[in-house]
Amino acid sequence: MRFAFTAEDEAFRGEVIDFYKSELSPEWYGGYDERDTMHEYIKGVRQKLARRGWLTMAWPKEYGGQAAPISRQLIFAEESAYHRFNARDAGVGYLGPAIMRHGTEEQKQRFLGPISRAEISFHQGFSEPDAGSDLASLTTKATRDGDDFVINGQKVWGGHLNVCDYSFLLARSDPDAPKHKGISFLVIPSDTPGLKYEEFENLAGGTQNVVYYDNCRVPVQECLIGEENQGWYIATTVLNNERTVIEHAATGKRLLEELADLWRQQGRREASGGPMAAVRHRLAEAAIEIEVCRMLAYRIGWLQSIGETPSFEASEVKIFGSEMTQRFAHIAGQMLGLYAQLDRQSRPQRYVQAEGRVEALIRQNPMFSLVGGANEIQRNIIATRGLGLPRA
Repeated sequence: MRFAFTAEDEAFRGEVIDFYKSELSPEWYGGYDERDTMHEYIKGVRQKLARRGWLTMAWPKEYGGQAAPISRQLIFAEESAYHRFNARDAGVGYLGPAIMRHGTEEQKQRFLGPISRAEISFHQGFSEPDAGSDLASLTTKATRDGDDFVINGQKVWGGHLNVCDYSFLLARSDPDAPKHKGISFLVIPSDTPGLKYEEFENLAGGTQNVVYYDNCRVPVQECLIGEENQGWYIATTVLNNERTVIEHAATGKRLLEELADLWRQQGRREASGGPMAAVRHRLAEAAIEIEVCRMLAYRIGWLQSIGETPSFEASEVKIFGSEMTQRFAHIAGQMLGLYAQLDRQSRPQRYVQAEGRVEALIRQNPMFSLVGGANEIQRNIIATRGLGLPRA
């Protein structure tokens, strides 16, 4: 196992970098900008990426891909994250691969091509108010009525239904089956009668949805992915792909470079958060952790390139990346001292350092321990699947 890219890979990296430098507007702030006003702009850039075939380049050609090496897809994801552009949305990143593996040929044709062309987007209906980390305890129901499912329940988080074309969700379709059985995986149009949402602000300054399914009637043949009552196994595919991210390493690298430049511009003066040497050493530790995170993510790409499906390895990346990002945000805060409290809208602007990103990161980063499955659950997965330890 040797993590090295070919000359052709590196030439492609240069193409991606040139694209983002030319296409992203000077006002582009990036990151998790969840304002609906950014939706059309982001969609436009994604469609330009799609026309180049980059969004799903490692997918088979018959489903809108280029059958490119996994290394190219990895480079694209890494450079997109470095430029703070979320090219890996739910369809590209984790629902698409799940449909490719578990869906019917009709479903593959219906969804995968439009995903590859950035024509459709998805809301994720997994977490519920009382079923997040313990996802199998969900209470949303899909009740059979002839050839239809009637869906009733409530979901939280998972994106913005109002700017999505579909909602994919887990619902209990057999209430008498054991906990991890009797769950079905469904994809339904966002304009389905009875499907509605409420919006609320989150700690990071963005917005999220509570989504309600109120007697949503949908045809089983069209909306059911995989077999009825076997949705948990499809959800596992989705979650493993959701957790296999290079984004933490790439965004960490970008911020590290910006903080180092800021340090040099200030003439290496002592930071208000502590002695210069101590902060410098902590930045060095962060640089090492970023590289470790990058190698863990590269390992996922290597496993996929040899036909393996990552399992506990995805949990390793998720834990290390999320907790590294949180530690690094506080290191950056220590470096900037009181200036770390200023966001990008603060006035006068001359006091805003690192574009006000550190303040946003410190508020935003706690969520990374929860998104995609709480880190405590990930440690259980590593213990049982990776180390072979018995369940308690």
